[in-house]
Amino acid sequence: MIQGLEKYCTIPYFNNSKRGKEMKLYPEMFISPWHLIVIVLALIAFIGLIKGGYDRKTVLRSTGLSTLAFYFILTIPIGLITQESLYKEETMLTDLDQNFEDKKISSELQSFKDYILVHAGAYKNEDDADIVIYAGNYHESQTFRGHITLFVYDQNDEEVFTEMYKNVTLAPGEKKKLDTTFTSQPMETYRYRYETHPQM
Repeated sequence: MIQGLEKYCTIPYFNNSKRGKEMKLYPEMFISPWHLIVIVLALIAFIGLIKGGYDRKTVLRSTGLSTLAFYFILTIPIGLITQESLYKEETMLTDLDQNFEDKKISSELQSFKDYILVHAGAYKNEDDADIVIYAGNYHESQTFRGHITLFVYDQNDEEVFTEMYKNVTLAPGEKKKLDTTFTSQPMETYRYRYETHPQM
């Protein structure tokens, strides 16, 4: 069993209100599984028009216009939700990669435990913050299997919360989200501990 305990790391804060001013477009905002609803609604409209006895030209024109209307009506909420989710994923993965690069530059990669990284980020709302936690295995050939415990502290070094993620598996090169949580308490730093269990 390998155990690792990281030094204190500062929690980066991202302001959700500023994000709206510099909105980034992702392809998933415009084509997603949720957009299949448009096809279903267009099919219903098409069948309804045929059963209503409309001529072929009217059926095709009305179905086309209703499809466009359904698409735009659905894309607005889908786009906003998807944009927020992908923005968080992008910033978290970028920071996780940067943390690993910093370790590499500092020559801190001595054993397998040094290749397992956890990163926590805070996305501020008006009264609280979304805490997003990601983990990554930067080793080229070894899989991580074990438990990861995250400790979050405020500016007075008082513990805000602790969470254990059991039976986490990270393949070589894999990075994934462990959790999203919410808190109204001020946070400043975090650290993490993990235990590997080869027999799992």
